[in-house]
Amino acid sequence: MKLDEWLRHERDQKLSHGLYYNMQLAFAYNSNHMEGSTLTPEQTAQLYDTGELLPQNGNDLIRADDVIETTNHFRAFDWMLDHVDDPVDKRFVCTLHAILKRGTRQETDPDRNVGGWKILPNVINAIQGIHTVLPADVPQAMPIVFHEFAQLVDEPYAIAHAHWMFETTHPFSDDNGRVGRLVLFKELMRIGTVPPLIRDKNRAFYIRGLSQFPTEPGYLIDTLLSERDYCRQLIDMMATDRVDYTYVDEWHNRHDMEQRYAANPAVNPYIRERWDEHDMYRRVPSERFVLGAGFIPPSD
Repeated sequence: MKLDEWLRHERDQKLSHGLYYNMQLAFAYNSNHMEGSTLTPEQTAQLYDTGELLPQNGNDLIRADDVIETTNHFRAFDWMLDHVDDPVDKRFVCTLHAILKRGTRQETDPDRNVGGWKILPNVINAIQGIHTVLPADVPQAMPIVFHEFAQLVDEPYAIAHAHWMFETTHPFSDDNGRVGRLVLFKELMRIGTVPPLIRDKNRAFYIRGLSQFPTEPGYLIDTLLSERDYCRQLIDMMATDRVDYTYVDEWHNRHDMEQRYAANPAVNPYIRERWDEHDMYRRVPSERFVLGAGFIPPSD
C-alpha cells in the first residue's frame, strides 16, 4: 500500500495516535512554526484533539491567526491527501493557498490576493537580497514549475531543484513555504517515495539550502534527505510492513555534480537580478481562487 493510501485508511478509520495522527501534528507544528507561529507542539496537539487550547502560563497571548492557520493546515493536509494524484497546476496550488489563509486577517486584504498570484513584489530574505519572480512574470514562470513536478522522479537533485524552483518563484504574497512543502510532500507520495517532513529545528539549514542552491545544491539536498530519513523512521515505526515505497537516499556522483553546478549554477529563468523603481511599486491585477466559488477575475 502506498503512503497516501495508508494515511487515508487511518484517517477514515479514525485510528487514534497512528501514523496519520502524528504526521498531521508534526507537519502542522513544524511548517507553521517556521513561518512564525507561536503555538507549541502541545498546543498544536490540543487544537487537533479538542479544537481548543490553553496558554502555557497566565501571561501568554495566543494570536488568533496562529490558531486559524494551524487548523487550516490540518484541513489542507487532508485535502492534499484526497488529491494526491491530481496534477500540480494553478488550481491545485491556489486552492491550497486559499485553504491555508481562510478566515485569517489576510484573506480580506486586497494586497494579499489570497488564493491568487501575488500582485506586489516580495523577497525570500531582504538581508541576503534573495529576489523572487516579479508578479508580472509569475503566470509565465509557474508552468515551468508545474512541468518539473509532473516529470519528477525519485532522485535527490531533481527533488531539491523542483522545490527550489517553487520557492524562488514565490508565487503568492505569503505562505509560499507552507504551500511549497505541502506540494513537495504530495508529489513524493504520488511517485511512491518517502516525502520530507521538514522540522523547525533544521530551519537554518533549510534556508541556507534554498539560498545557496544554485552553486552549492548539496546543502538543500542533504537537508531534504535528512528530513526524508526522519519521515521514513516514522513510517517504519508506526506502519511496519504496511507501506511500500522506493527511496534513493544518496546523491550519486556527488563530487562531479557539485563541480558542475559550481561552474554552471542553476537558474530560475524568470528571476531578474535587479529591480528598478517601477518594478518595486508596480501592482499587477490577479484573479484568485475562492473556496466554493472558483476563480474570481480581477476587479481592475
